Amino acid sequence: ILRMVEGFYPLIQVYSFIIGISVGSFLNVMIYRIPNNKSIIRPRSKCTNCSNPINWYDNIPIFSFLILRGKCRHCDTVINIRYPLIELIGGLLALLFLDIYGLTFQFGLFLLLSYMLIAITFIDIDHYIIPNQFIIFGMIAGIGAHVLRLLPISMIDGIYGLLFFGGTLLMTGIIGSWLLKKEAMGFGDVKLAVILGVFLGFELSVLSLFLSFIFAALMSIILIMLKKVGKDNRVPFGPSIAAGTLLTLLTRTPGDGNHIINWYFTNMF
Repeated sequence: ILRMVEGFYPLIQVYSFIIGISVGSFLNVMIYRIPNNKSIIRPRSKCTNCSNPINWYDNIPIFSFLILRGKCRHCDTVINIRYPLIELIGGLLALLFLDIYGLTFQFGLFLLLSYMLIAITFIDIDHYIIPNQFIIFGMIAGIGAHVLRLLPISMIDGIYGLLFFGGTLLMTGIIGSWLLKKEAMGFGDVKLAVILGVFLGFELSVLSLFLSFIFAALMSIILIMLKKVGKDNRVPFGPSIAAGTLLTLLTRTPGDGNHIINWYFTNMF
């Protein structure tokens, strides 16, 4: 069976990329509709400027954007570059996770988690919220994965992970709010950290949290330099958590370890 899979591997990569960009197209729908309390199924997508429905041949991921030269067919309104970018990210993530995890249940599970993080990232950037729909979905998926033993960690390790990841951010928010006299961390970030801890376990939660703080610091510095901080000088932390977690998942080693953690202990001790 493995030899048969290896023989069809290039075809599997093509299919994975196609499915990935298609999911990326659906993520665009979720990113726009969920914060606005709209159905992600109906009605059909339409131009946000002229309200004309988008035909299926104008809704092919990436390719339609290129064919239309980035403009609406009906009103020539420029289409946000974010749409094909998210579709491309969806395809590339599918290829990367396939290369790391192979055609396994973990491949599908972590890829699904990564897509959830992409949607959360852009919703948090736009609205400073992390919708509870993703939290509920993530918790159900995490518990189900442990019950079915699809994760490379034990359920106890998952509990340690959620306590550390979620608990650390909760304490950070409480202390930060006390020092700054205003909300320092949204509770949505804490809930997201709890979900991710279930998937990552204790060791990878430590790494993901560390990387999240690094990404948050870099983002804050860049926004301050560009003078583009958010309203009330807030910088959403959800995208940093997502970036830290994705980097953690994408640096896994074949033996269920992590390249970053291995490098650290090899060179520091």
